Amino acid sequence: MKKLENFSWKMWQVYALAAMTIFMIGGICSFFFLKEASYVISERNYYYIGEGQRLTDYLMLDEEDTGLPIIALSFKKDDEHWSSYSYVIGRHYLALQDSKLNKSNQDKKDSEEYFKIRYYQLGKEDGEGHLIDVLKLAQDKGYPTINGSMDSIMYSDGKNDYVGVSVTKDDYLFINLRTQEVSQGRPKETIQFGYSGNHRLASLNYHTGDFYEDKKKTDISFPWIHYKKWENSSYRSTDTSSTSEKKAKDSKLLTLIKKYGFLVVLKENMTFSDGESIIRNLYADASDFVWKIDSEFTKSGETEYVRSDEELQTVVDEGKVKKDE
Repeated sequence: MKKLENFSWKMWQVYALAAMTIFMIGGICSFFFLKEASYVISERNYYYIGEGQRLTDYLMLDEEDTGLPIIALSFKKDDEHWSSYSYVIGRHYLALQDSKLNKSNQDKKDSEEYFKIRYYQLGKEDGEGHLIDVLKLAQDKGYPTINGSMDSIMYSDGKNDYVGVSVTKDDYLFINLRTQEVSQGRPKETIQFGYSGNHRLASLNYHTGDFYEDKKKTDISFPWIHYKKWENSSYRSTDTSSTSEKKAKDSKLLTLIKKYGFLVVLKENMTFSDGESIIRNLYADASDFVWKIDSEFTKSGETEYVRSDEELQTVVDEGKVKKDE
């Protein structure tokens, strides 16, 4: 005890203790830094699709109000990189892709990879839904991993909805969402909501004065209509064609998409008339509808503008379309 009581620090001991403390702190920081850096570098080898996404709410709209069957949907995550290609709608189900796949190593199994499909019965359930372990199904078929993605359209055998997943450049798996049975043969029918045929070649332009700001926030890619809630535009339309001093009231459809974030039009083989009807239901003052057809698909070899389904057929060169397909 007396030795401790009489102990006094010498300068070299203070310096040694300080140096040791610095080295200890530096070693601990370096350990965690290197561990984090290693994790970040490892994660760069993978790409994610739909991580943690969930369906949180839905509403089946009365067809009498819009003239077309529409469902309003809300999802847990909605960011500026949202893409309809990670979602697919059928006659009975909605499916979401949730995957983590290696960007480069496609020749052997990787314990870090996963590929799931989460699906919901349309208009009847939300929340966690149901899961299919697609990677396990692919490995059971002899594929080490999946070098592809979920198709953006569903398939049908006349009764059941099927999700298609490309596992390689040439090979597919088709999963029956009712039974979860797997087939490598493509079902006989595609479920083509939205535009089909030559209608898919066209891009729509139209005018709205009162709802210009809402139009800028709305991405219409039938069958999906997405309201981008995060996008704030400082631009103000200088159009004076509207005679009303007060902005027109939001339509029922516009009110719903602002609340839910997404609308899906559940009609197959839509026409321009159908598209125009939906937009008029969104924006009361919508006018001057015109569809643009790129020159690579027209008979004239120049960009064409049409205003009806009938005009579309007169300007499109079917031979060019088939060649592109």
